[in-house]
Amino acid sequence: MKYLAFLAMNLLFVQCDYAQSLPVVQANSKNVSVRDGQVFQKGVWNLSPEVKPDVYQALEPMVEKRITFYTDIDSVSFDVTPGKTYDFLIVLNKKDTCYTRISTIRTASQTALDSKADKLMEPTLLQQDFKVFRESLEKHHAGIYTYRSKQVLDRFMDSCYLALNRPMTTLEFGKPILQVISALQDGHTRSNLPALLMKHYTDNEKVFPIHPYFMKNKAYVLCGEGLPAGTEIIQIDGRTIPEIRDKIYTYLPSDGSITANKRQRLNDGAFPIFYHWVYGNQERFEVQYKGQNGTIETIKIGAVGTKNIVCAYEKQRNNTKALQLIWLNASTALLQVRTFDESRIEREKIDFGGFLDSAFTAINKRKIKNLIIDVRDNGGGADDYGALLYSYLSQKPFRYFLSKASNTHTVKLDENPLLGPQKPQPNSFKGQVSILTNGYSFSTTADFCATARHNKRATFIGEETGGGYYGNTSGGRTEVVLPNSQIVVQIPLYKYLNAVRKAEHSDRGIIPDYEVFASIEDILQQKDVELALALGLMR
Repeated sequence: MKYLAFLAMNLLFVQCDYAQSLPVVQANSKNVSVRDGQVFQKGVWNLSPEVKPDVYQALEPMVEKRITFYTDIDSVSFDVTPGKTYDFLIVLNKKDTCYTRISTIRTASQTALDSKADKLMEPTLLQQDFKVFRESLEKHHAGIYTYRSKQVLDRFMDSCYLALNRPMTTLEFGKPILQVISALQDGHTRSNLPALLMKHYTDNEKVFPIHPYFMKNKAYVLCGEGLPAGTEIIQIDGRTIPEIRDKIYTYLPSDGSITANKRQRLNDGAFPIFYHWVYGNQERFEVQYKGQNGTIETIKIGAVGTKNIVCAYEKQRNNTKALQLIWLNASTALLQVRTFDESRIEREKIDFGGFLDSAFTAINKRKIKNLIIDVRDNGGGADDYGALLYSYLSQKPFRYFLSKASNTHTVKLDENPLLGPQKPQPNSFKGQVSILTNGYSFSTTADFCATARHNKRATFIGEETGGGYYGNTSGGRTEVVLPNSQIVVQIPLYKYLNAVRKAEHSDRGIIPDYEVFASIEDILQQKDVELALALGLMR
């Protein structure tokens, strides 16, 4: 007992010494604001003296950045790097010490959960998880009723809850979770279920041995086993292509009623796994297809492991750089903007603002008349990068965001300058602009495109953007781990409205002036038909 008392005293002294070495800030209110990199979250943190440590999980992307905690009377900042923790103390009302920790260690959802996909759970546990999921959405999601009314979503979630009346595995339970996320019509609401599906099927199951390519109401063999590339698939196991596609779409997230983003996910390899997950595992498939002479024929093909699907076709990117300026001819330049993501741009050691300034200076110096901006496959990133790019296209002041708000806070102009008037750049481009888009043009990219469309500054060519015209819900997120299944759901916290005029469709993206759907022959030969059309229009 003397030894235990001595050890306890030593631990107490060690803890006291450690506490004295930590940064200390004062607070008179439990409500604390946090700036995480460029994301300011007013009142997002509530002090809890009883939790030791109370851990703040840094927002993605996990990069070197500054995180600042603002109490009502004090603040503390840390320059953080990925994979570390940063401890400090907040003294509340000069008496309660709140031991606080900033963590940049990737969470389970950011790596991939080690959860057992075939873990069987009883209905009471499933119902408990679903209640946590639903309540979290209703509490935190700033844009939950943007596209669907509360009445419609309540009815849908009620039906999903009532269907949890039998034991299910984690992956089975994932179906109503993904269906609800899809029904929200918000592309920033995500989960770790796709990662769990990929791991489970790669490790344990055989799948449909063909990667199909979907376009409009048809599908063609892109690569795989059993049928040559380019073959049109009519049915699989007696189900038509539109029937299969539309069923799988109900499990994929997207802004509004946009399907371009969902279609590209299927075309980029998600189909074999989703087909098995939705329709059940099987060893053989009956495929109806159109033969070379146009006749309808049938073949039976066996399932294979995902690693064994043979693909001679490999999608090539003409450019893997984040940013690049290419001179196409004496009067035309191509500006490729593959991302607005700060971490990727930093990894490539690019100064985004400096690159744009030098690019447009060179464009004007060469007296370029036609500019093509390629934002295909650009999934978004920093808000200010999109606004900055548009400032090089405008000759007059413009508006970018109309508003930004969470369920508890409306962002003011002094917190986010993008809510106010924006100035054009002195060396902005005055010539003809075309913008190339596809279903992966999302988030910040869609905001940039919406501003250009609103101001009638560009001709759009390609496919509808994956992001909505009116805005999105993003700007930071909270993660909810469902207690029994360990499924992780990521919920966006801020609803953005773009400063744009009314469009014909309230639930769509930026619809191109020239909608382009490449043929299967163009795809297999890797022809850039969108760029070719843009060049043709500028002659």
